[in-house]
Amino acid sequence: MSEETSFIYDLGVVGLGYVGLPLAVESANRNLSVLGFDIDESRINDINKGLSPIEDVSDSELADVLKNFTATSDSSKLANCNNVVISVPTPLTDYQPDLSYVISAAKAVGENLVKNQVIILESTTYPGTTIEVLIPNLEKYSGLKAGDDFFVGYSPERIDPGNQEWKFKNTPKVISGIDANSLEKIKIFYESIIDETVIVNGTKEAEMVKLLENTYRHVNIALINELAMLCKMLEIDIWEVVNAAKTKPFGFQSFTPGPGVGGHCIPVDPEYLSFKTRQIGKPVRFVELAQEINNSMPSYVVTRVSELLNSKDKILKNSKILILGVAYKKDISDMRESPALDIIELLIEKNSDVSFYDPFVDNVVISDTNVTKELSVGNFKNYDMLLVLTPHTQFANINFEAFENIVFDTTGSKFIKSTERI
Repeated sequence: MSEETSFIYDLGVVGLGYVGLPLAVESANRNLSVLGFDIDESRINDINKGLSPIEDVSDSELADVLKNFTATSDSSKLANCNNVVISVPTPLTDYQPDLSYVISAAKAVGENLVKNQVIILESTTYPGTTIEVLIPNLEKYSGLKAGDDFFVGYSPERIDPGNQEWKFKNTPKVISGIDANSLEKIKIFYESIIDETVIVNGTKEAEMVKLLENTYRHVNIALINELAMLCKMLEIDIWEVVNAAKTKPFGFQSFTPGPGVGGHCIPVDPEYLSFKTRQIGKPVRFVELAQEINNSMPSYVVTRVSELLNSKDKILKNSKILILGVAYKKDISDMRESPALDIIELLIEKNSDVSFYDPFVDNVVISDTNVTKELSVGNFKNYDMLLVLTPHTQFANINFEAFENIVFDTTGSKFIKSTERI
């Protein structure tokens, strides 16, 4: 345990990935002195050279704030930070919440915790994590007591990679604290870098906010995916149905079908909710059904691929299939939980000859095997099928009508002239 000290840095950020780095850069841009901590040495070296590891922060944006921001792998320097935000991954391992990164971060912070520090968890997790997991570990490794010696709160991250309208600064920030003093200090900190803060009564409520936001999307995506499969059987154009329905100016929000759900949030957050509700003996049946439907979409896409090839007197085995887009959403390189990876794996298992084309992704590895990247649009004509899984904006420059092969678009993109849609 360290003694109380004067702080050198306004902010310490633990975890410099998709969430932590934008926070660090925006804070430094607001003239806060920022220390970033990460265990990845190569990432630390790149950041200190002004080379950003994520797309939402450009190299120039990063370089511009290095006068106020430095990255380190030395956790002892966290003792010099007034506020410390933990923004480490919370993945699923065998469909169970994996809080090992949070626990490791709590250890690193706790071993260097000093009096009057403010500790904020931003990692997505189930309700109760701040109180049941974070605080006990901070107290264990520091010998200090939360609420008396240091302050704690939770604030769910709302980063949407690739979104050019809603960015870190102008997206309202939900905040909470374990007591009034913690909340006040957390409010002061976030209001120095965010346009608007939204206060909730406790950390459990704040933790639940993130799960609600993404479970809402997850359930509605599952609904439209199930309707898409039904409409196919009924020979109804689901896209025409959706486009007509969304003209209603009230009572309806449009969702569109697709090959599955990806990213760190939508496929993962409902699993955290299910984990917590199963602990209290009350499974969320609606949410778990949505998970089942969305998880089935890659298999459904492969079935449709096989049917479309059969309609052209071809079989799945040995057919040349080019995957257009492997990132989980358009115009980014992030492949976390991308349904494209599951679809590629299923196609390979059925002995299809699979390649991919993605302007944002250089390498795809499935079961330790590198998938071939197609480099030239001119070679598209050599494939039996072009399977569109991510609607990158650059695909608008491709003249799909020039190809005689099957173009199967699972995204409903307006600029892709397909022979078949999901």
